[in-house]
Amino acid sequence: MNLLNDTWIPVQQHGVMEKITLQQLLCGEKEGELCLPRDDMEMAGLQLLCSITQVLFVPENNERLKEFIRNPISQKVYQTAILGKESWFDLAHPETPFMQFREVIPSQSEPLTSMDKLLAGVADGANKVFVNPLGLGYGLCSSCTAIALFNMANNAPSVGGGFLGSFRGNTPLTIMISGRNVRESVWLNVLSQEIISKIIPNYDSAGSDEPNYVNKIPKKSEVNLANVGLVRGLFWQPAHYELCPIDRDDNCSCCGVEEPLYRHFKKEKFKYSVNGQFRHPLSPVRYDIRNENSKKIRLNYKFDSFTTSSPVWTKLNRFLYQKDTEHEGHEEAPVVRQAKMILRNDRLRLIVGGYQYKPPQTATIIHRNHEFIDVASGWPEAFQLINEIINIGLGYKSALRKSLFSFMSNAIINASSKKNKDRIGGICSEFDGHFFRRSEALIYSAIASFDSLGQEGIQSELHLSLYKIVIELFAQATDPYQQEPKMLKALALARRSLNKSLKELKPMDRGGISESV
Repeated sequence: MNLLNDTWIPVQQHGVMEKITLQQLLCGEKEGELCLPRDDMEMAGLQLLCSITQVLFVPENNERLKEFIRNPISQKVYQTAILGKESWFDLAHPETPFMQFREVIPSQSEPLTSMDKLLAGVADGANKVFVNPLGLGYGLCSSCTAIALFNMANNAPSVGGGFLGSFRGNTPLTIMISGRNVRESVWLNVLSQEIISKIIPNYDSAGSDEPNYVNKIPKKSEVNLANVGLVRGLFWQPAHYELCPIDRDDNCSCCGVEEPLYRHFKKEKFKYSVNGQFRHPLSPVRYDIRNENSKKIRLNYKFDSFTTSSPVWTKLNRFLYQKDTEHEGHEEAPVVRQAKMILRNDRLRLIVGGYQYKPPQTATIIHRNHEFIDVASGWPEAFQLINEIINIGLGYKSALRKSLFSFMSNAIINASSKKNKDRIGGICSEFDGHFFRRSEALIYSAIASFDSLGQEGIQSELHLSLYKIVIELFAQATDPYQQEPKMLKALALARRSLNKSLKELKPMDRGGISESV
């Protein structure tokens, strides 16, 4: 299967699922919504489409990009763009198969690896994050295999010890912009030459900007990421995989389509080292700031990732804007920076996705986020308002946690012991989760509607709603202890702490909760 010519893009329209070609998609010949059984696979499929399109087309400026977004391209334009690149995207090419290496020598203990290892979170017996149908990775069609290979290389933890992760780390966070249809979504995540020249100056490096499975590196090489071009960066394969020959026709255990299936692949450990950073189009970054001779120098760039199970809204200000403080800063993904120019007066719909793993078990996924987030029109200039919405939400969460910590610390005998500290921390974390679940829709609604309700209206409604949630959760957490006399003093102190925190968040007479017992 060749990703530039064959039918591989799984779409659904009016309840009917089919696979279409990239030409049919970009030339407007067929439409539909991406259709895969898992949200992370759907996002990886869109990311793969965007990466291929970015390699084929580099609009010279934002105006040209807007033309691609508005109107399908012609077949002639598409066929001209793919010339010389077909061999990069052929899943079974004899020399440069897509995201693979020929002549892989697997370990004797595992000569063949089952396909479920290419589906993040499926093969790990200890992992309960995914609810998967039995046998999801039993046999994959060419389409699902290509998407899984790309997802493992770019987004998921490595398959185990001795296998390296992506340029962006083990579990990088990916941000994309969603359009009204798949074709528009693809173009909204393609960078123009204007942006590329600023973030990846070596894009035009002659002869070297090819995928590493095409232009290979020797073992124990040192790769300077600052010299990696756009094509090489988007399609870097950190692991040495090789698919085994395709098997007979059967129903794909992932998408269900009847096609010839891949059932096994070979993998081989391949060591190399990297230094510097490749500026990925779909990744926000954090960095340190050092002052030298009255100038601020940014260094130690790190790609954002999900390090906790906190919802996406808690980090949204970092994903939309750049900001420097005295010692550190953050910068939005290049596609978001570009969107500020081409979508200035429009609403923004973000797709945010990523996995969370638990060090040192780098191959074990413990949490994942794949979400759509609507942001109201006027968002490019709304940093202060969005930041305030986030701070309001985090403030109420902190008020609840502080009061519960106070209550448990005073109520539990020998609270300073490690066992009881862990117990108190667990209870507080449990109610953090309850708060996030109950408040999430309110926060996202505020972010999506501040253009119509105004700053005062949004903040007033949010304070009132979150206040009620915190009061109810505090009551839920402490209700089992209400009738125990020895707990009354601890309960009164905790109520006092909560009232004080709530008044500090927004001083106004809302009654609070009674300290009488």
